[in-house]
Amino acid sequence: MKQWALLKPGWQKLILYLIVLGVTLFLAAVLQWFVVRQFSGHLAEIQNEQLQYEVQELSSSITERYAAWQTELKELSSSLGRDMLNQGTRQYPEGFKRESGGAFYVLDEQYHVMVGRDNREMKSAVQQIKWLQNGCAVSSFVTEDHQPAQYIACRIQGAQMGGFMVRTVDADMLSGIIKSKPVNQHETLFYNGQFKVVASRSTPDINRTDITGVTRRLLEGNTGVIEDDGEKHGIGFSRIGEEALYISIKDVSEDTAQRISSFRKQLWMVMVLILFILWAMLVQFRKRIVKDAIVNNQVRDQRRDEDMRQQQDTYYLPLMQTIEQQLQELQEQTSRLTGGDDLKLLGFYHDLANRFEAASSQGKGASHEELEYFRELNENFIQGRLRQESSLGELLTGVRSLRDELEEKMHDNSGISFTDMNEVLSESLKWANRSLNMKNIQVILRQEPVPSIAAQAPMLYKTIQGLLENAVQAMGQGEEQPENQEKGRTGLRSKRQSQVLKVSSRLEEGEIIINIEDTGGGIDDKMRWSYFQPDYSQNSQEHAFSLYHMDAYLKTIGGRLKLRNTDQGLQAIVRLRR
Repeated sequence: MKQWALLKPGWQKLILYLIVLGVTLFLAAVLQWFVVRQFSGHLAEIQNEQLQYEVQELSSSITERYAAWQTELKELSSSLGRDMLNQGTRQYPEGFKRESGGAFYVLDEQYHVMVGRDNREMKSAVQQIKWLQNGCAVSSFVTEDHQPAQYIACRIQGAQMGGFMVRTVDADMLSGIIKSKPVNQHETLFYNGQFKVVASRSTPDINRTDITGVTRRLLEGNTGVIEDDGEKHGIGFSRIGEEALYISIKDVSEDTAQRISSFRKQLWMVMVLILFILWAMLVQFRKRIVKDAIVNNQVRDQRRDEDMRQQQDTYYLPLMQTIEQQLQELQEQTSRLTGGDDLKLLGFYHDLANRFEAASSQGKGASHEELEYFRELNENFIQGRLRQESSLGELLTGVRSLRDELEEKMHDNSGISFTDMNEVLSESLKWANRSLNMKNIQVILRQEPVPSIAAQAPMLYKTIQGLLENAVQAMGQGEEQPENQEKGRTGLRSKRQSQVLKVSSRLEEGEIIINIEDTGGGIDDKMRWSYFQPDYSQNSQEHAFSLYHMDAYLKTIGGRLKLRNTDQGLQAIVRLRR
């Protein structure tokens, strides 16, 4: 704290600003992290829901497509398959196809191909479902011409000999299920039970073996959304008879990352703008607070000064005036006690003893003992008088020192000093000659000896200067009136009215009277009360007090201000208590 106090105010302000800025940026970063985290979590939830929806939709499509293929194969087996089996001869060596896809085969009871090319993979797959009695079944996947294939077999009923009608489900048919969906940002793969890709949008992916954490969990029968190497996969399966087709959907697009990055940038821009606005508001708010604090401090200091001044003027000033008056009287009494006619007694008894001695030499005087008594009495009187004079001198010096010390303390503590009103009048008139337009104004100054008063000299100067300024302004307005005309020998001639300013001081019992009289025409008696209101002033006081402030100050020191109209102007009377 000591080191902080030793720093300059500018450095302290800079450090505080940097601390506030750092805390603000830290809070902004935390807020940005939290908001982006919430946004990312929301996007992740949307992504998970979308992946699960895609898996469920594909699973439903697979089930529907296999059901349609089985229905179509069953219908063909009850009509076309039965006829081909009854003919008993090999027909359609390459088999036949339909628009729904896949190749069709007809086999007899011994799995000999009656329709279609000889396909060992197909016969092997049909043998897996030889237990089939009636209806249709789906075989597991096998590899046909390096491509995964699956077969749907239906037993032919109503023929002369038993047999099967088989339909091939190849990778193109399964990939068609994927491609039937709108192109999106997902990579969709179908797996069989041997971790091989049996369907995809991309042909090179087909028949690829993927043994990963995703496919392991997939073939274990798990469903939902899993994350592997930072990528999310939606997994599920579709049950087809005794077999299952496994679905894996991976979000390979960068849309989520781009949206998060774009959202982060936009959030930073908004936060920077908000922080800039908040910073500007904070600076303005701080300036406002500092300004209000300064104004409040000024008002508080002003009120405190006014209260102190009022207390000083109410209690302290009258006491000081009484003390000063008593000191003056004590000084005058002490001066009267020293010197004067009392000094004539010095040597009186000595001269008397000399006369007695001269008379004694002539036989007419007192005795020797009486003469010595008079001389001793005279000496004692002289010594006592000298001690009295010394004590009175010390007392007079002490009174003067006490008066000077009292005046110095009053001036230092409250601005109060012993002020000579005659000096105030003289200096104020000099100020008026310098600052006001005193042209064509005759000044008459009459001063009587008046004692000094204990008061604040600057306030007395402003009061007297304010009254002088009012008087000069009133007489200045009187000059603008039309000139009087008088008849002379040569006819009418103009005569300018003379302007006179009378300033006087005199001493009455217990009061000092200051008169300032002008010839400016006086004031309106009906408006006299308004002149002493705080919100009204007849003339703008450029250099001194208004009448309201003059009267308010004079009341604090026990004085009074009165305005009285005369024949030619206005007389301001200031009464000050001694």
